[in-house]
Amino acid sequence: MKFKSICQLACAATLLAGIISPAFAQTQTQAPPPPPNLGPRKNAAGQPVDPNAPKVETVATHGGWLVQCSEVPAQGDQPAGKSCGMTQTGKNEKSEGIGLSLIINRTKANGKTQTIMRALVPVGVYLPTGVAMEIDGTALEGRMSFTRCNPRACEGFGEASDATMKKFLKGKQATFYIYDRPGNGFPIKFPLTGFAEGIADLDKQ
Repeated sequence: MKFKSICQLACAATLLAGIISPAFAQTQTQAPPPPPNLGPRKNAAGQPVDPNAPKVETVATHGGWLVQCSEVPAQGDQPAGKSCGMTQTGKNEKSEGIGLSLIINRTKANGKTQTIMRALVPVGVYLPTGVAMEIDGTALEGRMSFTRCNPRACEGFGEASDATMKKFLKGKQATFYIYDRPGNGFPIKFPLTGFAEGIADLDKQ
């Protein structure tokens, strides 16, 4: 498996609202609690920062995987359209305040399907480490790289190869690792039940 880091937001940006959980390659025997400043920032009124976000509609559910779509307004010479993705949010088993929201987008160009994975994790995550991944206990080559942070979350991106997607489609459990400091990783597990069916539904949108 290889992940190629990308820096554009792609159409996953429209799915940011409503699916972020405070969200972290090595498994620790006991994960310590996150530092006090880890998590979404709040505005002066003490409310989480929530920029104007489009309405997100869930069009299909497969296990813990949601296929969601949002209307994209016209911009410049680009007509209005629809952006869809598949998402699930997981939490660390020992520290439920630490989680990760995964968004998957699929695009087709010149007969080739491109799969983009986007990870939303807490503000305060250790950025240089990126997001490491395992399928059924076997580490995948490469990591998702963090590209930016906003007041609510930090975002990691990666392009999944065909070989990587085959592992996700055939696997039983994916584990993602994020860090709050060097060498201190937090595993977050995602059951892959319904993953293949969700991808099939996503490709129909």
